[in-house]
Amino acid sequence: MNEEKYIEEKVGRRNPFTVPEGYFDTFADQLMASLPERQPRAKHVWMLPMRYAAAVVCVLVMGAMAWFALSPSSDVHQPIQAETIEVSNDAAFDAAADYAMIDNYDIYACLSEE
Repeated sequence: MNEEKYIEEKVGRRNPFTVPEGYFDTFADQLMASLPERQPRAKHVWMLPMRYAAAVVCVLVMGAMAWFALSPSSDVHQPIQAETIEVSNDAAFDAAADYAMIDNYDIYACLSEE
């Protein structure tokens, strides 16, 4: 508040900025006269169809992605079921071990490794 009083004592309450009479009456006309003439730009007529084509391609790609993402597919989502082998006796195991050429030492070695 002290600074405001100091400034008011030095300068006073008058406004030091003045505008000449009728300045804003002709301001718009003077400004428009000082601007350079605007040259019309050549429109690229061929760009508009290319934009439409790009938009159509984007819509088609997004539609295809949505179609494949939301459509149920019988091949993709079906779990693969492993075949179960039931061994009813030791003879079948012995036959498989003979076919794979596995002896007792190999079986013990496989069981002891971890």
